[in-house]
Amino acid sequence: MNKSRVYETHKTGMAYLLWCSAFLGFCGLHRFYLGKYVTGALWLATGGLLGVGQFIDLFFISGMVENENLRKLKRQSNSGDIYHHFPQEQIVKVLKTTSKSDTQIILRLAKNNPQGISLADCIIATNKTTSEVRELLKNLYKEELIEMENHPETGAIIYKII
Repeated sequence: MNKSRVYETHKTGMAYLLWCSAFLGFCGLHRFYLGKYVTGALWLATGGLLGVGQFIDLFFISGMVENENLRKLKRQSNSGDIYHHFPQEQIVKVLKTTSKSDTQIILRLAKNNPQGISLADCIIATNKTTSEVRELLKNLYKEELIEMENHPETGAIIYKII
């Protein structure tokens, strides 16, 4: 039975509630809640940087919560876990920020295949047209990131990372 880890999203309301604990003398609890343990300890030890850092956090808590939720979602999606527990808009945001450029895709493909990659390999990996991939390969060659060779058996052009 394959069990995926479920990441609960942090709640902005809870972070603000923990921020309010500063009125009881406990600064930085919201930072502990959001996984910022070093700065949480610093806020706790210094009274929220003498109250200045604690006050500034008031304006940044919602962004801190969103960033932590996105970080968790990225970690979960990169590990292959199912991430249907997150709101759809967060999933779309993560997929946009984690998508690799065509250059990165081709270079990683070449790195993982030291014997060489073909034009067809690059088209499949990038989902681009032949002319787009040829132009990209031409630029990578000009920038000395890849080299062109002929396949020893077929004579076809192959590309290798330098």
